[in-house]
Amino acid sequence: MIEISRRPTGRGPRPGRIHKTIHVRNLSPSAFVLRFTRDGLLFQPGQWINVGLPGSREQREYSIYSGVEEDFLEVLVKEIPDGVVSRALRRCTPGDPVEVEGPNGAFTLVEGTREPPRFLFCATGTGISPFHCFARSKANLDYQILHGIRTGVERYEHDAFDEARLVPCISQGVGAATSYPGRLTSYLKEHPVTPNAYCYLCGNSDMIYEAYSILKKYGVIRSRIYAEVYF
Repeated sequence: MIEISRRPTGRGPRPGRIHKTIHVRNLSPSAFVLRFTRDGLLFQPGQWINVGLPGSREQREYSIYSGVEEDFLEVLVKEIPDGVVSRALRRCTPGDPVEVEGPNGAFTLVEGTREPPRFLFCATGTGISPFHCFARSKANLDYQILHGIRTGVERYEHDAFDEARLVPCISQGVGAATSYPGRLTSYLKEHPVTPNAYCYLCGNSDMIYEAYSILKKYGVIRSRIYAEVYF
C-alpha cells in the first residue's frame, strides 16, 4: 500500500511568526499567489507552512511556492467560496500582517544517490506548488512534470518550468499544441516510466492512488514513489 502524507485541513491557532504582505498576484478567478516577507525563515524545497491572519482561529497548510534562494516567501492559494482563510488572504494588501508557523513536512527531493536522479513530478491543480519550488530552487534538475488540470485557466505560471519538460494534461477544453488532451493518469498509461525514476505525486487522492498503481506496473518500486495529498 502506498504511504502518503495527509496534511490536516485546518486547526486552531498556534504561536507563529508575523510576516508582512508584499502583494497578492491573481492567477485566475479562483487562484492567487500570496507573497510576504521571508524574515530569515529556512526551509527545504517541498515543505509546507501554516498561514493565517494574526489572532484568527483558523490556519491553513500551504506548500512553499517560492525558491530557497529568494528573499521572500510565496504560497499558491485556491480560494474556496466558503473558505475563511483563503478569502481573508486574498484580501491582504501590502504591509498587512500574516502569521506563519513551520516549515513542516518531508516531501523533499531525494539526495545522495550514486547517479544523478531522474524525477517524474505529477500534480493536479494547486498541487503543482512544491514542484514550482523545486524548479526555482534546483536549476539542474533532470525532471519531467505532468500537470493535470481541467482547463487552460489552471496553467499556474507554467513559465517557471522548462517547456520541454512540462506536459499540461487538460481534461476539459482545448490546450496548446504541447498539451495532452486528457487526464494525467491517461497520459501515464500511454507513456511508460522507467523503473529508476523517482516519482513525486501531489494533488487529489484519486490521481495519487491511480498513478501509484500505474507506476507499480512499470516496475517503479515503492521506495521511489513519494506522495502528498492536498484533497
